[in-house]
This record gives sequence, C-alpha cells and structure tokens, in this order.
Amino acid sequence: MPRQIRIIYENTLYEIVPRAREGLPLPPTETSNQLLAGILARTQRDDKVTLCNFVEMNSHSHQHVIPTDPYKLTKFYMEYQKKITDSVRKLTKLKSLQLWEDRPSVIKVAQLEDVIKRIIYLFLNPAKAGLVESIDQYPGLSSWQAFKTCEPSVDAKYIRKANWTPVSALEALPDGNKLSPFADQVMAKHLREKKCTIEYDLVIQPFAWLKIYGITNPKEIEAIRQRIITSVYEEEATLAKKRQEDELSVIGAEKLKRQQYLRPHTPKKKERRIFVICADNELRPKIIADHKETARKHKKCSENLRNGIPQEWPPGTFIPWVPPKICRPTHT
Repeated sequence: MPRQIRIIYENTLYEIVPRAREGLPLPPTETSNQLLAGILARTQRDDKVTLCNFVEMNSHSHQHVIPTDPYKLTKFYMEYQKKITDSVRKLTKLKSLQLWEDRPSVIKVAQLEDVIKRIIYLFLNPAKAGLVESIDQYPGLSSWQAFKTCEPSVDAKYIRKANWTPVSALEALPDGNKLSPFADQVMAKHLREKKCTIEYDLVIQPFAWLKIYGITNPKEIEAIRQRIITSVYEEEATLAKKRQEDELSVIGAEKLKRQQYLRPHTPKKKERRIFVICADNELRPKIIADHKETARKHKKCSENLRNGIPQEWPPGTFIPWVPPKICRPTHT
C-alpha cells in the first residue's frame, strides 16, 4: 500500500511523533537529558522550525513545531532521529540499530481548541503512562518549565544552554547498559567537559503558535496558559484517584532514571496514522478533501515528471528526486 503523501504548509502548527520500533532507548537520566537537549539544539541551530512545546518520553516524543518551509521540517525530524539513533548505538556498543518506526507522524493541528487539547495531552503523557504522579515530577526532558514560567507573549523565548557531543566522542555504557546515580553524574559531567563538545542555545517559544490563531494579547495568552495548567493538574488528580482505586502505583522518577538503556519493551499495537487533528465536524471534511485534491495533483505532476515535462507543483508538497537530465520541477 503506497504511503500517504506528506503536505506541509508554512505558518501552521504540526505535532511530530517519532516512535521507537521496540525497546525503551533512553531512560530519563541526566546523561540522556543532556544528550537529547544537545541533539535538539544542534538540529535546530539553523532555525529549521520554531520549537514550541515538547515532551521526550522513553519510547517516543511529542513535539509541537512551526516550519519555516516544508523541506526544513523534514530535515529537522530526520536529523533529530538520526542523531539519537547514532548516539544510542554508540552508547550500547551495537554495530547497527534500526531504532524508529518507518517515519514519524506529522500531524496538522487545525484550530485553537485542538491545540489547547493537544498541549494538555502532551503534558499529561508521563502521568497517563503511569511513570510519575505529575509532570512536575517527570525527570525527562520537556518544555513544561518553559511553558509555566515564560513571559506571556507570542515572541517570548525560553533559552537553556545545551551541550552537544559528537557521536564519535561518546563512550560506551557499563555492561548491562545501566547507570548508577553517581555514574550518571560523572558521565554527564565528563561529556560536558570534552574539548569537542559544543554549547548551543536550545530555544523554546511556548506561545509562538498562538499568533497563527490571531491571539497576541498577553492577558489572553495568560488565560490560555492557566487553563492548560489547571486542566493538566485536574486530569492528573483524576488519574491518581483511579490508580488508588485499582491499587496501582507509578514507577517514580528515581526508578525511571535507573532503567536500562534500550530496555526490552513491546510497544502497543500501532495506532492509525493521521495527518490532521480537527474537532470541527464541518471543517475536518474540507481539510481532508483539500488534502486528497492536492495529492491528486501531486500524483499527476509525478507522472509528468517521469516523462520529462516541466511542472508547477502544489504548494507544500515534496518534489521527488529525478536524474539530472530530466526537466527540473518548480513550485507554484
């Protein structure tokens, strides 16, 4: 079955969700967080996307981004995934590693209410997965602190220093692929102090997405922030009550940090791939119909391209590679 074509537009919020094929690659240790922050900052060094909000889980991540153009978004997630794969392979002494499922989900989030619900879902992930009671306790990398403390402005930037260490300079983990608390601190410090390690700014813009939906007033932004924070805490309390009734407990931050790198884990059944999140029952069919029409035009352009006919490609689509002698395409 052919893959659904990917159509990416500027000034649009997308949720990127890469998932590991199997296993849990990176427990939320200090070393892992340092590597992930460095990879994100290094990947984002040339402003491929505006990074708004994210939560890095052990088996997958959720990232809300605004692309500057379609090709840069693709380069962002491809570079991000490759750097993580190479790092995990080096840490675990594997000769080869196929870490990710096919390609990540890239989902357009259509309307303001859709984004608000997705951000709540994003920050609820650790509690919903039974890792910790609250996102406040989650030891993994996320934009939660940036979201809670950043100035309520669409232009506000939360900048944290990140250290990127080239894969060639990474050292293998101890036998068993686990780090004790002391070994974790030592390894993270050692990586930071390597001569080849480069410091980058990891730039997070928690409210940049609101500009897309016409909201720039600080009071409105603050109201939306408080609504999201309140909803997250209320949902966490509901989840905690349900666990108590079922006599279940969370794993806890300390146990999470002591887990094995690439710990064996069978993921849940693959979810159906979607390309848009839209709760509006009138707008959603229109978005889907527009997508299908653009896909039809793209297919026609691809057929013409194989015959050497110059093309004007639909905006937001990706031009297939062709041998140099074939007519080069252009976008409208």
